[in-house]
Order: sequence, then structure tokens, then C-alpha cells
Amino acid sequence: MSYEDLEKWKEQDDEIKILTKNLHHLVEECLNNMGVEEYEVIQERMKILIEQGMFWIKENNSKRFAYDLRQFTSWLCDFIGDKEREFWGEEE
Repeated sequence: MSYEDLEKWKEQDDEIKILTKNLHHLVEECLNNMGVEEYEVIQERMKILIEQGMFWIKENNSKRFAYDLRQFTSWLCDFIGDKEREFWGEEE
């Protein structure tokens, strides 16, 4: 592994830390109006994310892991928004 490879990993590691922090915030602060079914959907998707993450870390591919984290976080934001609109009767 070269110095450049280490620098790239560090850049991705910083992004992974930020994405993980954002994901933690969503889970801790934004799921208040979710029911059991919604939690099960999130849990299943998160399980897949963790399995993929373990694979990409094992493959030393932090860039792909960061991509998967971004995709999951984006999906979760959309899911939360949809469920909040349903909860408050503001469905489109």
C-alpha cells in the first residue's frame, strides 16, 4: 500500500465517519412516529447495509462502502419523509 493509497483511505474514512454520524442522528432522532412494520423494514435494509459494509471493508474498498452508506442514508431520509407525511395525513 502506497502513501497515496493511505491518503485516499483516510479521505474515505472521514466521509464514512460523517455519514455514520448522520445515520446515527436519523435513527436516534427521526423515527419517533414509526411503527413496528416500519422498524422491520429499516432493520432489514440496515442488515443488508452491514453485510455489504463488512464485505467492502474486507475487500479494502472504502469508496464503495461510503457509496453504500450514502445510498442507505438517502433512502432512509426519503422513507422517513414518506412515513411522516402519512403520519400527519399529508400524503401526496
